[in-house]
Amino acid sequence: MIDSSLAEVDLASDILTYYGEHGPELLEERSLPVPDGTAALVHEPLGVLLGVMPWHFPLYQVVRFAGPNLVLGNTILLKRASSCPQSALALEQLFTDAGVPPGVYTNLFVRGRDVGKIIDDSRVQGASLTGSERAGVSLGEIAGRNVKKSVLELGGSDPFVVLDGHNLERTVYAAFLGRMGNTGQCCVAAKRLIVLADIYDDFVTGLCDQTSEVREGDPFDPATTLGPLSSEAAADLLMEQVRDAVDKGATVVLGGVRPDLPGAFVEPTLLTDVTPEMRAYREELFGPIATVYRVADQDEAVALANTSPYGLGGAVFSADPQRARGVADRLEAGMVWINHPTASRPELPFGGVKRSGYGRELGDVGIVEFANRKLVRYVDADAPIEDVLG
Repeated sequence: MIDSSLAEVDLASDILTYYGEHGPELLEERSLPVPDGTAALVHEPLGVLLGVMPWHFPLYQVVRFAGPNLVLGNTILLKRASSCPQSALALEQLFTDAGVPPGVYTNLFVRGRDVGKIIDDSRVQGASLTGSERAGVSLGEIAGRNVKKSVLELGGSDPFVVLDGHNLERTVYAAFLGRMGNTGQCCVAAKRLIVLADIYDDFVTGLCDQTSEVREGDPFDPATTLGPLSSEAAADLLMEQVRDAVDKGATVVLGGVRPDLPGAFVEPTLLTDVTPEMRAYREELFGPIATVYRVADQDEAVALANTSPYGLGGAVFSADPQRARGVADRLEAGMVWINHPTASRPELPFGGVKRSGYGRELGDVGIVEFANRKLVRYVDADAPIEDVLG
């Protein structure tokens, strides 16, 4: 939708502004305590990096990788998804207009199968990929074979754990935004809604009411609140996952069909009674489909949340900060937000664990993922060598 697109532009701008203002201080050398002389940790760029970026956030995904690394001093080769060449060209022009020297940021319009050849090149020092698990496995394997640093941000099936009914209307709205944002095409999103039994019925009713207000249509119309998926193939895959769940006993509380609209639309859908033998239980649902689970207590909520092979983000909602933090600490995820759907900010590290990948982007740790963190140790020229070795 056009409003979501404008919000993405704002976030991309915030990231570039943040690293333009704070990047140099994040990269300052750091003194290390030593018994004699001095020691410093110095951040140096590695050199040429390859970024393999997806289609679903054509500005934010690239800026998240390129912005900090350009400030660090690395050179960027950017391979975009073939479906968004115009945004790739626009970003390259943006960096050129901002004064980035020729060749420091370069688009590569190549096929996916050519990525390995680029990583094999001795001039390339590292690679970062945001995309599918299959693509990440391939890139990680090639980078590892070449002993080159890689960062992977892959799929996610984030839990959204509701521990109590405090301000339930707000919690329901957060779940709605966290699941339906970008038409549900987001790696870090509230895909599995895990709700304690005593508030489960009220939560499902509220979410149905909220989701029923969605207006599907032309994504350029400001009144539209849910647009089409990226392709017919994406819509077909999502419907296959829904049909598999229904055939095996899941309940469709809302939606579950393709609407009579031109384009790759799928109705916003809520599924309950999802069980482990269903694809919807173990696979990422990349579209406006939410699965809602009833659990007896927070221990069962944590156990269910951690059954996923993914570990990108998660959210916990409770009026009790200690209880919420206790559950957050037990979730197997790279990022957990409390009383807010998982989101992205320039100053906060972004990344996951398990099958969601490794490494971090953004924040003070993301900017040094592709840095040579070099130790420089000074010892007085007249100091006894034995003392230093000892």
